Amino acid sequence: MGGWKDMVVVAAEPPPQSRAVTVVVREYEETERERRGVEALERLCEVGPSGKASLFTDQLGDPVSRVRNSPSFLMLVAEVEGEIVGVIRGCIKTVTSRNGCLTKLAYLLGLRVSPSHRRMGIGLNLVRWMEAWFRSNGAEYSYMATDKDNEASVSLFTGARLGYTKFRTPSILVHPVFAHRRCIRRRSLALLEIPRSDAETLYRRRFASVEFFPDDIDAVLKNPLSLGTFVAFRRRKANETVESFLADPPESWAVVSVWNCKEVFKLELRGVSALKRGWRGRAGSWTARVRGSMSRPCRMCSGPSGSTSCTGWEGKVRTRRGS
Repeated sequence: MGGWKDMVVVAAEPPPQSRAVTVVVREYEETERERRGVEALERLCEVGPSGKASLFTDQLGDPVSRVRNSPSFLMLVAEVEGEIVGVIRGCIKTVTSRNGCLTKLAYLLGLRVSPSHRRMGIGLNLVRWMEAWFRSNGAEYSYMATDKDNEASVSLFTGARLGYTKFRTPSILVHPVFAHRRCIRRRSLALLEIPRSDAETLYRRRFASVEFFPDDIDAVLKNPLSLGTFVAFRRRKANETVESFLADPPESWAVVSVWNCKEVFKLELRGVSALKRGWRGRAGSWTARVRGSMSRPCRMCSGPSGSTSCTGWEGKVRTRRGS
């Protein structure tokens, strides 16, 4: 998976009046027993903010799914007396840095610690051993993303022991894909699918100097999960073609590449009312489509959320260079 060979034994810091425990940090093994252990841990950790909508990840029986398509990746578990009580995932990619040069950037994600084993330093040790793997593979920086209201996570990463700093505050926008189309003049707009080779050329020509641009964009576009790259712009003539667009792009245009994430993992929206939850099922989806078609004059959004929701996240970047 990622070249991790060592088994690390660490002494956890027990809560007051509790016995000391020995924690084993090792690479995740892709066996049925390990998979069930990780899934059980993930279920224990599925507690979102009270009274708020939260997104949860269904990994479709593959705990490594979120990093498996990266060039270099690793998943570590923390084990106490044969029970998996912690997990973390990490991957490394070569991207464009702020100064326009290529750099190896590492990404930390999926850190989980069992509620019964928290405040014992297990999460901290998982992060540190993953960072050690990052450094051994030449990564210069690492970053992670967490809900801005997750005080425990923010405190762990920005505290003195890890020293991450705030880097970005992006948002995750949620909207049903079956919502009705907005009224637009289709004749005035051109929507074209760009062949993969041309899409790579377009990305490198226009975005190669943009921060976080992946150097392996060709592999991303050729991946079986890639569904295609599309451009949209106002028509300048009746018969717009890919060739005419690439030869002479207009001043204003948009490009998007679609990735089939539903074959890797699924996101579940929780913490909404029972009425809105009903929209998520197949019957709800069908009803929502009908409702959407009936409500077009009012320009209403079809469920499940009834509106576009936004979740704020804080990105962290490790400022200390690896050695």
